[in-house]
Amino acid sequence: MRQRRSYLVLVIAFLGACGKHETPTAVSSPVPVPTATPTAAPTPSLPGASSCARLPIQTKDIGNCPVEGANFQKQVDAAVAQVRAQQPEIFADAGPNTLVLSSGRLLVGVIENLDKMGLCAGFDSEEIQVTNDPSFNDQYHLITSRGYLRTGESTYRATCHPAAFPTPRPPFNPTSPGCRLPSSLDITCGPENAVYDADVESALDQVIRQHPEAFDNPQAHAPHVNEGFLNIYHQWFIDAMVQKGYCGWWDSEEVQIKKENRFSEHYKIFLSDGHVRRVDGGAYRSTCWPAAF
Repeated sequence: MRQRRSYLVLVIAFLGACGKHETPTAVSSPVPVPTATPTAAPTPSLPGASSCARLPIQTKDIGNCPVEGANFQKQVDAAVAQVRAQQPEIFADAGPNTLVLSSGRLLVGVIENLDKMGLCAGFDSEEIQVTNDPSFNDQYHLITSRGYLRTGESTYRATCHPAAFPTPRPPFNPTSPGCRLPSSLDITCGPENAVYDADVESALDQVIRQHPEAFDNPQAHAPHVNEGFLNIYHQWFIDAMVQKGYCGWWDSEEVQIKKENRFSEHYKIFLSDGHVRRVDGGAYRSTCWPAAF
């Protein structure tokens, strides 16, 4: 009798279980996450780019540059005269001579003016190069070793066969994250009157104030940077300059900063003995035209 009752219980339990039909839970489709559209990097704009883009890149060393007579003397003279009219503040009278106060602004201005005339122009660290034909280019020396402006026929130096430029451009240097300016390459660098020095001093004050643990005596004007903090010290400085609206990067020797691509200023904010180098201690080193990064 017990066996029969147990059997009935099992049958009823089984039938009860079979009578239950659970509605399957619908699986919701994942909501697609919108993909952010990458921001295109700003396109670099370099002096002389328009006219030079029409010529082939020269990849071989040029050894044949005789003195033959200038092909572009009138255009070069006109380009220099235009810069003198456009930027009179970068020149100063020095007796019978004219002193160039900013070689970078002069050279960039001449290259840009020649570009507007349809001539490809560049600077090889010593002379202006001018051409409109890959078979040759002229070389012109515009500034004397004492910084005076050279004009007229004395500026012509040689004619190279074939043209010694345009040559492949070096890679662009990096910059601080979020910099909205396109990359740039300098034509020439040299000491001038610093423009950003006040902000550099303010940024150094900020770094020392906000990170006292990195310095032996944070109350000192130029404290010693503690061991192990050299790299982050430079990064803190760049961060402080970025907060002021600058772009910057450290090339392991000098910090380069810019607010526009016309020029960049370069500062060495660390002395070889381990101390902070302030502006009044010679931190400013040079100005590059256009910006070096």
